[in-house]
Amino acid sequence: MVKSGLQACRRVIRVGPLLLFFVCAPLVVVAQKKENVRVMGLVELYGISASIVYGEEDEFSANLLLEFLKPHLKGIKEFPAKGTKPRNDDLVIYVGSFDKNSPSARTFKSLGYSLNWDALTEGSFLLKTFRKEGKTTIFVTGKDWLGTLYAAQDLKDCYLRIEMGRVLLNELNLTERAQLKYRWFRVLDRRTNWQAAETGVGSGTEAAGSSKPDTYRGRLKAIVDYMSERRLNGLTLSGFPGAPEGGVAAAQELCKYALERGVRVLLRIGLTGAEGVFSEGDHAFNLNAWAKAHPELRAVDKAGAFRDGTLCPEKMENRQRYREGLQWLFQNFQVGGVSLELEPFFVCYSEDCKSARQTMGGSDPDYSKDLARFVGFIAEEVSKLNPKAWVTYLSGTGFDIESIQTSSAGAMPLGQRAAFPPEFIRKIPEFALAQWELVPMLKAGIWPSPFKAPGKHGLGLIRWSAGTASTPQEVYWKRMEAITHHTISSNLEGLVTYGQLSADNPAAELNYLIFSALAFNPAADLDEFFRFKVSRLYGGEEAARRLSKILQLLEDETGMLAKNYDEALRLSKQGAELSDRNGKERWTRLIQYIEGLKK
Repeated sequence: MVKSGLQACRRVIRVGPLLLFFVCAPLVVVAQKKENVRVMGLVELYGISASIVYGEEDEFSANLLLEFLKPHLKGIKEFPAKGTKPRNDDLVIYVGSFDKNSPSARTFKSLGYSLNWDALTEGSFLLKTFRKEGKTTIFVTGKDWLGTLYAAQDLKDCYLRIEMGRVLLNELNLTERAQLKYRWFRVLDRRTNWQAAETGVGSGTEAAGSSKPDTYRGRLKAIVDYMSERRLNGLTLSGFPGAPEGGVAAAQELCKYALERGVRVLLRIGLTGAEGVFSEGDHAFNLNAWAKAHPELRAVDKAGAFRDGTLCPEKMENRQRYREGLQWLFQNFQVGGVSLELEPFFVCYSEDCKSARQTMGGSDPDYSKDLARFVGFIAEEVSKLNPKAWVTYLSGTGFDIESIQTSSAGAMPLGQRAAFPPEFIRKIPEFALAQWELVPMLKAGIWPSPFKAPGKHGLGLIRWSAGTASTPQEVYWKRMEAITHHTISSNLEGLVTYGQLSADNPAAELNYLIFSALAFNPAADLDEFFRFKVSRLYGGEEAARRLSKILQLLEDETGMLAKNYDEALRLSKQGAELSDRNGKERWTRLIQYIEGLKK
């Protein structure tokens, strides 16, 4: 019987070899009709037979679940969907989209279910459990292989758990829609400290530390693992690692590793020394090496002097160098795209560039004109090599009137004003993704903006968590909410932030958590997010509720709130006492972080 009020309810049903154990959480089952509840009580799973049936693109996702469950469900086996009929085991987990897993599609339909997949986007997924006559069926089903991967990660990390040797699963009836297509990290400094990062939520039994070696390549793999589990799908790098730990084979391995985990590697390409297919060493496609070998091809400053470590965008030899570099890049590596960037206020004053800007005409500043010509050329070359590659560029500005005038994209002579909306957008291929600076708009009090981002495709760039391990970090929970809630209405299709710091840093991890949740769905239910996801990190639901209060005390839409640090520290110590053993280490780090804020 289901008991009312605040009492939990339990009932045990033994049918054949499979035991189903239900725990109805207080105030959840009794407060809502079952068909409206996305995540329900716990079921204990075990039986004589168990199987995972996976689609042709979904073996990696199936293996994630198999590796998690096999130590506890000894008889579980994997089967490819092709040539397999719907199974009748005590536990069946169907993994993969319905068009790649026909047994899953037939079983789903036979149970009287339907779902309009056409209304869902790339990366969306379904997690659905069904129980009848002592048997359990779980649908781990994506719109595509990427959605299936996200579904498998969520099932493993958030809804399956191991307690005293038992496998417990929440009853599930949820569909997650990827509202924003692009969800990216930028990691541009090899001093990133991810070698000690925790690479996932873990099994629900203990935190899982990274076993990657302490090399730059190992740190990048740790970042990829973390991004995959957080549904982040693009990683911008300043270049591949050079010798001694890098090279062609290492770069190829990194791209393959990221791609099978749903993360595209995007290389930063520009006109200054920070750019390079290889960011270090004497490789032919390292910009510094090329500029040193061909000093006459460097950019020129306003005084007419050559600038070391830069290239003139109009020199035909430089364009041919980029053309050959891109061909080599896309022929040899599974890169997901490129990020085209100029350093702030970069302008080349060579005679070729001055003539090109004069020919362009219009009211854009010189910076934006150089940007438009460079991006337009590279974007077209990339499109010829791989039409599906992502091509993005940094606009250098927000998309409101004041940002256009005051940013690096609006460096105009005294008395002149930049065009609004900016003209450079129309000079760049419309498939290219413009990145707009959102933090200056928020600080200036013009967010949400009355304007929409110009152009067909745009992303919001959030320059937070961009420091080093020695730099004090702020929590941006409320400010992240303020930005993301107006992303879609601002004509933006995605969000980008920095992933430089390891998630061992409590402020960085909290920022990554809220960013990844709201970048996937800006209207995400944060109460549900705390209950089923944050609780697995911080040692239970009650401890997670304490964390929610702490975050409200630490920061609001205007910034950090020093007056509340003492109360936040007190609640943190309470949270540590309430936490189970899985969350103790995180609470220790959070307490140390808040104590550091008070100094």
